[in-house]
Amino acid sequence: MECANCHRQIPDHSDFCSFCGMRQPSVGEELTRAGREVFEATAAVFNRVVEAAKPVAKDVAKGAGDVARGTATAVKPAAGKAAKAVEPAVRETKKVAKSVARKAARATTSAARKVKRAAKK
Repeated sequence: MECANCHRQIPDHSDFCSFCGMRQPSVGEELTRAGREVFEATAAVFNRVVEAAKPVAKDVAKGAGDVARGTATAVKPAAGKAAKAVEPAVRETKKVAKSVARKAARATTSAARKVKRAAKK
């Protein structure tokens, strides 16, 4: 596993890093941290989507008066703007989700190894 502080590789069962001496988080702490990160990432993405939607909402409201003269023409640019505005949030969400999944996998692996060792005693 990787040290939570110095990011060097240390044995999976280590309670402390042999390089920097930092106590390694428990599985519960790792899962709590992962859950917190998922919550924070979700909130950040939601806020970005809301902010990205504001200009689109203005465009749609403005274009509503022009419905008879060309709804399709007014909606197409707004949809393109919305898609472009959401792309960075989607990329960031994927990045955060990948990081959280990796941490969860490491925590799960560590817990499984501890259970396995305990079962052999």
